[in-house]
Amino acid sequence: MPEFIPRSIKPRSLFSKMLTGFLAVIVLLVAFNFITSIYLKNKIHDEIVKYNELSITHTVEGYENHFRLSKNMVLGLNQNDRWLMNLNILRNVKQNNGYASVEDVRAELKTLYANPFLQFENIIVYFKNDAFVVEKDGTSSAQDMFGKYYYSPRYPLSFWNGKFDERVGFSVLPAAEFTEKSAGIEMHKGYLLPVLIKQQPYNDMYLIVMLDAQKLFQIHNISKDQRFYILDPEGNPIYTSASDFKIEPLSAIEASESSVLKGNYYTFYKKGQETGFTYVSMVPAEKISLQLVRLNMILIVLLVLAAMISIIASVLFSRSLHTPLRKIIESFQSSPDDDSLLKQGPIREYDLIRHTMHRMMKTNQDIAQDLAQKTSILRKYALSNRLKHIHMNLADMREMADTSMPFRIVLFDIHFKEQYAELDMDHEKGTYYIREYIDSVLLQTYQHAVTFQLERNLVLSIVFAEDSELSGIMKPIGYLKQMFDIERDLYLVTMAASSVYPASSEFTSAYEELTERLKQRRLVNETQIMEDGPWKAERFHFTVSMEEEFHTRLMSGHEKGMYDWIDKQLDQMGKKAAPVEHYSQLAREVEQQIDKSLQKLNLNGQRSGTAPPFAKLQSFYCREQFRDWLVQLLEPVIRLIQNKTEDQDPITRFVIDYLDSHLHEDITLDLMADKLNITPGYLSTYFKEKTGMNFSDYLNDIRIQRAKQLLQNVELKIQEVAANVGYQNANSFIRMFKRYSGITPGEYRKKYASPLLAE
Repeated sequence: MPEFIPRSIKPRSLFSKMLTGFLAVIVLLVAFNFITSIYLKNKIHDEIVKYNELSITHTVEGYENHFRLSKNMVLGLNQNDRWLMNLNILRNVKQNNGYASVEDVRAELKTLYANPFLQFENIIVYFKNDAFVVEKDGTSSAQDMFGKYYYSPRYPLSFWNGKFDERVGFSVLPAAEFTEKSAGIEMHKGYLLPVLIKQQPYNDMYLIVMLDAQKLFQIHNISKDQRFYILDPEGNPIYTSASDFKIEPLSAIEASESSVLKGNYYTFYKKGQETGFTYVSMVPAEKISLQLVRLNMILIVLLVLAAMISIIASVLFSRSLHTPLRKIIESFQSSPDDDSLLKQGPIREYDLIRHTMHRMMKTNQDIAQDLAQKTSILRKYALSNRLKHIHMNLADMREMADTSMPFRIVLFDIHFKEQYAELDMDHEKGTYYIREYIDSVLLQTYQHAVTFQLERNLVLSIVFAEDSELSGIMKPIGYLKQMFDIERDLYLVTMAASSVYPASSEFTSAYEELTERLKQRRLVNETQIMEDGPWKAERFHFTVSMEEEFHTRLMSGHEKGMYDWIDKQLDQMGKKAAPVEHYSQLAREVEQQIDKSLQKLNLNGQRSGTAPPFAKLQSFYCREQFRDWLVQLLEPVIRLIQNKTEDQDPITRFVIDYLDSHLHEDITLDLMADKLNITPGYLSTYFKEKTGMNFSDYLNDIRIQRAKQLLQNVELKIQEVAANVGYQNANSFIRMFKRYSGITPGEYRKKYASPLLAE
């Protein structure tokens, strides 16, 4: 092992002088970094506190805006004359026999609690005179609502009755746990935040908005691990994120700054301008301290590492300079020398070198005449060596790719088939062999060609040459296609060549051109070459007709009808020679339409099994693969819908069968209720619970679907189609058709019943 430090270090040696200078600089730098880290630590602490202050400000603005929006949205219903008329009827519902107005009120409320941004769990309208309520699930007595369906020890029926006498138009009540007690089963409704809203001038009714308190906290709080609570102007808690910590009294909060360290927590306060609530966020002090401790540890480790590396580098650098000098001096001292002739200086090594150089200059004068005679020979010898050296450098340059030359990029997309895996062969090795073969073929034509693997199935070649030479690149590509076609039973290759680019600065543009061009790959079992020329990918979209037909066949639960639809779409895409990208987009659209259909049936969370992976779609090369994939996707969904249909009760089955066979008649909810000998309100609630749709929406939906089928017959007039599906007024039919389809019956017939378009 070579020595690390010279055997003897003298005070006047070059090594000691250089090492001392390096160490002095290292000490100054370490001291500077240490002082800077102390200063930055205090600054970072202030920034962390400031960040939490901004966080509580953001939270307060979120809550205040949400309360204001909730109030405005509910009070905005008063702008609707129909809403006010229905409320006046329901205030004395028994006297007015106004139960028919319940559905209209619920329909207006649905626009509010169905809005996902409002976080309304429910909206309850409490009428004092008949002691009943209207909410999203229907109507019930006040005793059942607050004793069974929304029960909380904190909010008994007497509490809500007492609110009729208060003169408060808007009030946010403390959050509480609500449960539903029905048939001996207790079901948790959630941690809800009641908001009481009175509409002027009514004193015998008011609205209760049930906000989901936990979702509000998740939406309006940046940090989820903080302790958070809200106090009303009197200091009573409105909401707490956890029940295991002490709540500061309002007097202590008002006397404090916006943030303060109390005990083991940094407490941040903020008062809302709209409600007057006080919002309090408690962040563990140890969380902030831990961040600073980690920062200190990182800085200390960095300082130590920097000092150690600097010292080692200084020693090595000093030694690298000292060692050659020491060897030179030892060679000088091998001949007799008189140390008395040395002039003393600050560095001993330099003194020896200066004395030796003086002797060398005197020696040069003695050989000057001898060198003059040999100048001619030496000049020829030097020129010869110089020429050889230049010649070697030029050869080295020829072996490198000149990136200033024009170039083209060729991209190879490789898809291995199942037969390749059956041979127990590794895909990585297969890609490697294909890459090597591509490289050998291109190098036969282009000297400056570089081929390498980009991804698991992508190989890229860059060819440098003159413009005239690059125009013939399709010849080796055509040869590669012939070779790849021989083994197309094992794998398929799609090739695309870029345009000619002038310099390497255009590499990115060339690669983007090829990735877009590869999207042209068609669904054929052969090697493909994507030809030159611009190409812009067009996205595949479901038309209105396709979406309606898909939904109708899927909801019917018939496998054959659904699979016939798949064959129809695949056949049309095959006739158009659609690229594989469009087939993949069709698969994704089908997945989205399945979700929409299952949501209508309230079955979205009941899908069983695992959907086939979308990643496999890009490797498909024939129609049957896409059909098998879509069948695998749809099969469990159809089975689920069939089970849903089989589970329908006799009442729902009777209504559906009756509507299907009497669709041309004037059908109403009262008519169906009379045939079943039940009340219309009960039938409406029951039908919605079983099917997931209102009776009127279901009736209009199947009428419009039947009308679309009849519109395919161009010999039927619009008036005749309307009468066949139960609309006696053509204007009502046109209006309802446009509402459910987005276009008029005439536009639908022109678009989908035309023989030219159908072809």
